[in-house]
Amino acid sequence: MACVATTHVMLRGPLASPGSRGLYSALAPHYYRRRYRTDFDGPAAPDPFKRERVDPTRVRRFTRRVYPPWRNRRQLFGTVRSGDWDRRPRAEVPTDGGPPKQLDTADSIEETLLFHSLDSHFTDGTPWADTEFVREVLDCLAAGRQHVWQDCKTKADVYRRCRRMDGYYRSLARDGCESQANRVDVPDRRRGFLDVLEKEIVVDVGRDGELLLVSGKHRLCLSRLLELPAVPVVFLVRHADWMATRRAVAGGEEFQDITHPDLRDLLAARTTKPANGVVAS
Repeated sequence: MACVATTHVMLRGPLASPGSRGLYSALAPHYYRRRYRTDFDGPAAPDPFKRERVDPTRVRRFTRRVYPPWRNRRQLFGTVRSGDWDRRPRAEVPTDGGPPKQLDTADSIEETLLFHSLDSHFTDGTPWADTEFVREVLDCLAAGRQHVWQDCKTKADVYRRCRRMDGYYRSLARDGCESQANRVDVPDRRRGFLDVLEKEIVVDVGRDGELLLVSGKHRLCLSRLLELPAVPVVFLVRHADWMATRRAVAGGEEFQDITHPDLRDLLAARTTKPANGVVAS
């Protein structure tokens, strides 16, 4: 463990070279899996940092944990929570700061100002300035609100970000939605393993397996507009009842949705074991 930790630190240090990216990428997941504390136990314990390709239309609602749910993401990988957080009405979601909720949330992804405005701009050609979302962002900034849309502080920032969205839309249309890990040039102290992981599309998993959006709404909305077949997601908080389902599936029980992205690891493990329980070579 000490050897892995020392190597990991060296590869992220100031003397790390661009050529060390491959070695860092190979070692970092092992390092963090060994030192990262989770709420998991038993044979149903998933890799807390796994990525899965998911049909973007499968993510329909936002998580109902405390808003904004993306705060302290890196501390929440591998967390299991019981209670009604996955089913509470949107009006009852506790709030702890963050951007104006009318900009960021709705009962479904398609009902958000962001989705409507992206659809209007990219499908109908509506200028950014005439979209509901941008008008609301500018009104909030004019009223003195901070942290309204990413790091935008001025009108010029807002339109600069709009132009970035245009470029990202073209990139997604051309290349599809790639993992953020594939977009990092070198492993430096600013973009380590967890820094990259928390920038993926992040979802919670509700008690019945519903994928609930935590962060990455821009990519998800654009991917849905482009009708992309799949996007990479990582999993943050899982409901305790869902972990009970994982344990049941790990024990051999059937689950109605055999294609569920958070069961693929268990189903894959099944296919490698013959009836006598010996892992096939």
